Amino acid sequence: MIDSVRAWVEERLAEEVRRRGGIVGAVVIGASKAASGKVTFLFLGKDARPVVVAKVARTPAGEAALLAEHDALRTVRSAGAEVVLTSAPEPLALERIQTRLALVTSALPGVPMLTRYYTPGHTADPGRVGADLRAAGSWLLRFHSETRCGETELGEEGLEAWVHPVIRRYRAEIGWSDAEGALFGAVLARARALRDTPLPLSAVHGDYWMGNLLMTGDDIGGVLDWERGQGRALPFRDVYKFPTSYGFYLDRAYPGRGRVPGHRSREEEAARWRRFGTWTNLPGFGYAYFGRGWFPEQVRRFVVDHLEALGVPAAANAVFFPLFLAEQAMTLDVRAFREGYRSLLIAFWEERASTWLWSESPAEATSSR
Repeated sequence: MIDSVRAWVEERLAEEVRRRGGIVGAVVIGASKAASGKVTFLFLGKDARPVVVAKVARTPAGEAALLAEHDALRTVRSAGAEVVLTSAPEPLALERIQTRLALVTSALPGVPMLTRYYTPGHTADPGRVGADLRAAGSWLLRFHSETRCGETELGEEGLEAWVHPVIRRYRAEIGWSDAEGALFGAVLARARALRDTPLPLSAVHGDYWMGNLLMTGDDIGGVLDWERGQGRALPFRDVYKFPTSYGFYLDRAYPGRGRVPGHRSREEEAARWRRFGTWTNLPGFGYAYFGRGWFPEQVRRFVVDHLEALGVPAAANAVFFPLFLAEQAMTLDVRAFREGYRSLLIAFWEERASTWLWSESPAEATSSR
């Protein structure tokens, strides 16, 4: 398939290829077996410089994801924000190649943040972790600021637009225990208390985590995989996704060791979170948002500082963080994944008194734990 895609690109995008120095080789940089699986090819020019990227769908669900990414990229780039034009791929073609739908985009330079994240010792170093969070936060704030496109409130129309649909869909698709009913009842009450508070609208990436970020030096040089992107939405999903994912996988660079260097309190709290289920991400979640130490403090600052810069009160976390978890539960139709996020929501409700995310007071939310 890779030869067919290369031949198509060289013929149909000849001018673009020439402008980028021609193609001398290609590599497979991604292959997914998921329901929405795709195979991703990177075509290289002289000196191994990236030329273009082609994502080829393996399934009908994969085709839907490519269509969504193509539309999202066109939408967010059409606003003309410099941060998007310089760090998001340019969609070059959406065509069928030998019956398979393919999305061809410009290639972006940089090294995946995930590469350094998984380097042993990296996440044990507060300075290196802080640099990752600063780089991700700096790009994200610029993105949300440059694409800002109005405000909304949580009156009845706002609740119907931003809150009720998530709760209804979660109940229909995932389930509804007493704990979940109590949580979302409290979320609605908190949302109504914010009814006259203006909330910013901007473009969103929708899947802003380490695996989708390319580093050039100490800065974010490229942001990939825009299939969940939107041109106008509330920014909370992006704000929570990055630190949540960063906390999830701290132990992955040390398989089988039972501990994570530099994060002693994470292991001390593991038993507390295991009572809510067996999902491997539970301890990391609890540590990031309910724990103590330098890493939970960096996570708190990442969220609080970003929302403060956007003019969002800290009390909004109690509404939009649980909604974020509910949305994440519905992104994949995989039982273990959905049950895992469900366990996070129940854990959040049971332990809510011990996290700054549930605080109604900005002073409490910004104070050190």
